[in-house]
Amino acid sequence: MTLLSEISPLLLLSGFLSVLILCVIILSSQKWHLIYSSDTDIGPQKIHSNQIPRIGGIALLAGLLTAYILKLPFAAGLLIGVLPVFLSGISEDISKKIPPFFRLGASIVSAVVLVWLLSLQISARGIPLLDTLFSIEIIALSITALAIALMAQSINIIDGLNGLSIGTSLIMTFAIAIIALINGDFALAEFSLFFVACLAGILVINFPRGLLFLGDGGAYLLGCVIAVLAILLAERNSSVSSFASLLIVSYPIYETLRSFIRRTIDKNTDFFIADDQHLHSIMYRFISNLNSTSTAKPKKLWATNAFSGMSCWLLPLLSSVLAVLFQSSMPVLLICVVLIILVYETAIRKLAKS
Repeated sequence: MTLLSEISPLLLLSGFLSVLILCVIILSSQKWHLIYSSDTDIGPQKIHSNQIPRIGGIALLAGLLTAYILKLPFAAGLLIGVLPVFLSGISEDISKKIPPFFRLGASIVSAVVLVWLLSLQISARGIPLLDTLFSIEIIALSITALAIALMAQSINIIDGLNGLSIGTSLIMTFAIAIIALINGDFALAEFSLFFVACLAGILVINFPRGLLFLGDGGAYLLGCVIAVLAILLAERNSSVSSFASLLIVSYPIYETLRSFIRRTIDKNTDFFIADDQHLHSIMYRFISNLNSTSTAKPKKLWATNAFSGMSCWLLPLLSSVLAVLFQSSMPVLLICVVLIILVYETAIRKLAKS
């Protein structure tokens, strides 16, 4: 942990301010772009009453650009790699006309570029069958690219409440930084903490009032960056199990896989149309119902939205703490992954019945 003292506070401040300043510029100039950038669609995940810019991803891209200018490790590869999926997402945020298949394809392109530029390759140390499978390079590289693309989609899926995706991402990235510090990986810890500062810069705008949304571009960018950091954590540090990285990102990944299975079973559901069966959607309805039956003064829409998002932070917080505590013990980490799934399923069932 002595490495923490070597990370300059000015470095973190530059990340925070680079994103915050862009957010302020976007908000202060919205009278010129709001007609194009506002989130005006009607749908189950649209829990707000005002026109809100959904181009906050531009601010996060500015954070990556700042990291590149400061010559931080991994910054160049990340900046170049995320561009295909970011551009497809920001185009959708502005035009509302980019097909889902195109954006999915762009996420795969970004994933392949990131794997190539940063020499990423997932391994499964300690599980004989998986070790054999991942020893075949083309399989390992393909799974690595698919994992990055999946994470990009996962952050987009949970981006439904004020502060939810950003707060969840901040928690996960901070956990990666802590484990990197414990294992003496200064480069990964430095970039991860810088990115935490970037996330803090947009969180203060997005939470609690939701003045600016990430949009698809921002969510895709965020997912790619976190996936890369999680992969690097296990691959650069031999004492850290790959399942520690999996545990850290287990909430958004499980949310996406569960949604995929649910929509596959339900033949009447369109794969690419948002629904209200996610944990955060059910949490919002639960808290809204509590508010409507309470004798106290009703909470404003943004307050219910923000409190619901903050409540969902508990799941990634739990998984991240467990990952830090048991980072090297694969059997315990596997049990913890199962525990997170059980907590998720128990919560969603109890909330849905309330």
